[in-house]
Amino acid sequence: MRVRRASSSSGPDTAPRPGPAPGPGAAPVPVPVPGVGAGVGAVPRPPGAIRRRIAAHPVATDVVVALAAGAFGILGGVSKIAPWVVVFPAPWPWYVLWALASGALLLRRRLPVVVAAVAFAALVGQAALDATDLPWALLIALYSVAAHRGARWAWACSAAVVGLLWALSATLVPQLESPLVAAFGIVVVVLVGLNVRSRRQYLAALIDRAAQLERDRDQEARLAAGAERARIARELHDVVAHGMSVMISLSDGADAVAEVDPARSRDAVRQIGVVGREALADMRRLLGVLHDDDDDAALAPQPGLDELDDLVETYRSAGLPVALTRVGELPTAPALQVVLYRTVQEGLTNSLRYAERPTRVAVVLRGAEGRGVGSGSGSGSGSGDVDALGLGPALGGVTVEVVDDGAGTVPAASVGTERGLVGLRERAALYGGTLEAGPRTDLGGRGWRLRLALPGHGDGAGAQPVTGASAQPLPGRDAQPAASATSAPTPTDADQLPEEAP
Repeated sequence: MRVRRASSSSGPDTAPRPGPAPGPGAAPVPVPVPGVGAGVGAVPRPPGAIRRRIAAHPVATDVVVALAAGAFGILGGVSKIAPWVVVFPAPWPWYVLWALASGALLLRRRLPVVVAAVAFAALVGQAALDATDLPWALLIALYSVAAHRGARWAWACSAAVVGLLWALSATLVPQLESPLVAAFGIVVVVLVGLNVRSRRQYLAALIDRAAQLERDRDQEARLAAGAERARIARELHDVVAHGMSVMISLSDGADAVAEVDPARSRDAVRQIGVVGREALADMRRLLGVLHDDDDDAALAPQPGLDELDDLVETYRSAGLPVALTRVGELPTAPALQVVLYRTVQEGLTNSLRYAERPTRVAVVLRGAEGRGVGSGSGSGSGSGDVDALGLGPALGGVTVEVVDDGAGTVPAASVGTERGLVGLRERAALYGGTLEAGPRTDLGGRGWRLRLALPGHGDGAGAQPVTGASAQPLPGRDAQPAASATSAPTPTDADQLPEEAP
């Protein structure tokens, strides 16, 4: 099989030569896949127009082969009816036998072994009539056995033919050709047939591989598109849901106190503007990352633990009594800080949406070093309160808990898609962590807990996502407890927070 080298000119079937290794900031160069053209899934074709036409018309090819074998046999039989006669008509049974052998070649693709047996019987009958020629039909039949049944059948039939020729020529039909001469011709046609079969199988394997690569590429593209849609949806939820929830709460509060306390109402309206501008800036940054093909767009700063105080203050301005507590040494890796930040954001957003008249919302972050000097804001936080809370070691990892004591409410139809919890579950699974969400068991049906636990990553600088981690989707606060994918959480240190509101 000829292999055409890729030319330097550009075209749909030419693959670019691999260039030098890209630098640290360069985009990766795609490696061309053998058997697949650039742009479309081109599959290899049999070289040569004649071979393609023969393969496309098997019935017509068999008819031509049968007629040619019959014509050569008839001419040979007429000229070799006797050694001393140049041209003499053969007896009519000879023509019948040759027509039978030649006609059987029409079935050489479907029944090659049967065709070989018929051709051999016709050859023996012709020899009994003292009129033998080159066994064209038998050679073609043995070639077909090798090409369509494989080496085992081909060599078995060849051995049987040579053995029978030797036995018959030594006893009943001495007019048969010498078994050695016949064996040489049979070996040649069998080797040719096996070579054709091997080439056909190789070409079919190439075509199948190219088609499989095309299917795999399409499937990978669909999976990548689905993963990208999920990532965009998660980021949009993180950016929009937080801001919209705070703005809705502030607008409701401003409307409620507009007549009694106009000053507080104006402050709430101003806070709505601040939160809206922040949400719009986050949205523009996200859209810029999505529209910009340059890798530099991915280097935009992501929220981290340094912004937690501002986040908590935003929810306090919306009327949520939040107390933030940090214990121990928290990770410094930006990726892990984003996970912790988004967990706190999602927990506070759900408390703001669904908790009815909560008196306290506790946010507790426990680092890998266990007990240490905590920092926080609001009442119930700080180093003195850390000792009172009895927070134990984080066992080499980091945990985040957002706990409230409000009664659950049924959200409106436009609220509560649970996309935030699904996104948190995916973020936690990337780093081998677990996420729990469910009602508290110590307040008689009141309160909700969101808990994220990540394994230890040292200082977090070398933290890498864990592939293959999986977890079941978690229900939202508005889901029924029976549908929860996790067991009801047990009381932890976060449940022992002071009762006073910040």
